[in-house]
Amino acid sequence: MLERVTVYFDYVCPYSWRAAELFDMIAGPLALDVRWEHFSLFQNEHGQGTTKPDAWQLWNERIDETDGYGCKGLLPFLASLAARKQGREAHAAFRLALQRANHRRFQPFTAGTVTAVAEAVGLDVPRFQHELHNPEARTVLAQEHMRALSRDVFGTPTVVFPGGQAAYLRLQELPTGVEEAVELFQDVRRLMERYPYLHTVRRPRAKGN
Repeated sequence: MLERVTVYFDYVCPYSWRAAELFDMIAGPLALDVRWEHFSLFQNEHGQGTTKPDAWQLWNERIDETDGYGCKGLLPFLASLAARKQGREAHAAFRLALQRANHRRFQPFTAGTVTAVAEAVGLDVPRFQHELHNPEARTVLAQEHMRALSRDVFGTPTVVFPGGQAAYLRLQELPTGVEEAVELFQDVRRLMERYPYLHTVRRPRAKGN
């Protein structure tokens, strides 16, 4: 039986990409059912008071093609939700491929990039394009973001382990292989589950960084 892990992530976040690579390595060996939920760092930082009628909300913004971040991350979120309409496997392939396109190959989050990624992973592109412009996706994004806030998520990636313990987990580098990745996940999980009162562990920032 698979154990469920939830990861709250933002496409513009390099730590979210590294978390994606980590789970790509360990999901099979550890029999994990990894669920990916969208959480906007920009909205969280700049959209204070989202319950007010006049509050700024990312999901109500127009897409600006001159913005390489896809309108503060909105475009990759909407593309992600469009891919999700074609099934979990299709979404998983699209999500990781889009993260790699941006964080490995430094491709901007543009309509051209998300469409090329959709084609590369074998999505039904006309269906993808239709869903990309479906206003329902903006509502779903708002719901996922607000649900994350209700669970005290403040940054990405936030990992919720099978036992319910959560950790804001940032990797500076990727593990050297599957064995190390598995050990890393298990060690962090044991730490969080054994010491539920542990709130923060953080390394001092080295000089020059």
